[in-house]
Amino acid sequence: MREGCIGNCLLCGKCKGFAILDSFAAAKRWFEPRDGHGIAIDIGTTTAVLALLDLRAGEVLARHSFFNPQRAYGPDVISRIHAANNGALEDMRRLITEGIAGGIDTLLASRGARQAGEIVIAGNTVMAHLLLGLSCESLGVFPFKPAHKPEDRHSLFGSNVTLVPWLAGFVGGDILAGLLYVPKKERFLLIDLGTNGEMALFDNGKLTVTATAAGPAFESASQAGGASGVISELARLVRTGVIDETGLLEEECVFTQKQVRDLQLAKSAVRSGLEILLDSAGLDYASLDAVYLAGGIGQALDVESAVDIGLLPSQLTGKVSAVGNASLGGAACLLLAPERAKEDMKTLMAAAREINLAEHPRFNDLFMDNMMFE
Repeated sequence: MREGCIGNCLLCGKCKGFAILDSFAAAKRWFEPRDGHGIAIDIGTTTAVLALLDLRAGEVLARHSFFNPQRAYGPDVISRIHAANNGALEDMRRLITEGIAGGIDTLLASRGARQAGEIVIAGNTVMAHLLLGLSCESLGVFPFKPAHKPEDRHSLFGSNVTLVPWLAGFVGGDILAGLLYVPKKERFLLIDLGTNGEMALFDNGKLTVTATAAGPAFESASQAGGASGVISELARLVRTGVIDETGLLEEECVFTQKQVRDLQLAKSAVRSGLEILLDSAGLDYASLDAVYLAGGIGQALDVESAVDIGLLPSQLTGKVSAVGNASLGGAACLLLAPERAKEDMKTLMAAAREINLAEHPRFNDLFMDNMMFE
């Protein structure tokens, strides 16, 4: 067990589990020391992650994580929206609030602390709605827009809580928090390959965001090495001809035919979303300065394998880097440098525009083209 970790942590990437930030160095760029403790929280569709911070030293004291118990109502945001709209909203709120409350208690007890003065929470739009007990009805029907305006201050868990605002129906506070955390370049992509695949293109102050279903296929195919292992194994089978370019299994292997099809759908959705983002800005892959992969899948993704299956284009080789749980990192930014982080967050929100892939005229054609394994 690593220093600062506690019993039921889902590990930090070094142990080949779900990604938890190994270092918060990037969150300390404009560090403002003050007394007390703070807790940064990322509520993922699959996993919730908490980190206890010493606000005077700017150090991570302990980490904690747990599987999101709302998984009982389905593995993805669509199934949970459906469940919430059919009577399960209050129970899903109870499940996640009890889980977080227990995690907070565990973190504080691990360091003999009595309370956390400040808490910052980031998560996708649906997870935020479920935490607050807000109706998800508008998120489940076209045009999939939140009916509620995000409020960034709440009284939860006996503390003042900052909830990172969502940007759109399926682009949440997790991607906004990630944008606070990653190194700023003139043009970059931030891709969160979690259960809910969110993408943001930053182009000289302009921000374009979108989201597409991606993660469940990668995460449900439980091969050794986690999701990144799934992609590497899939690439190997494509290279050796066990899986042909159409996705047909030529012989028995570790995947079922359904798993291969599900992986094709996920990788095609992500790739098509990337191409639409760039096309909307009049850019190509060569014009990007950096591509940041966030989330558990992106943490240990082998870029060569991702290129081999067509998840990423070959032009991005050498530009891609993993940034771990950037959502958690952004939450830490808001704890360690609140004034600067809030200023940046306000600027990003004002600059953001959403592309809804479901109504984009090119999405279906791109989706069919990108189904093929390259």
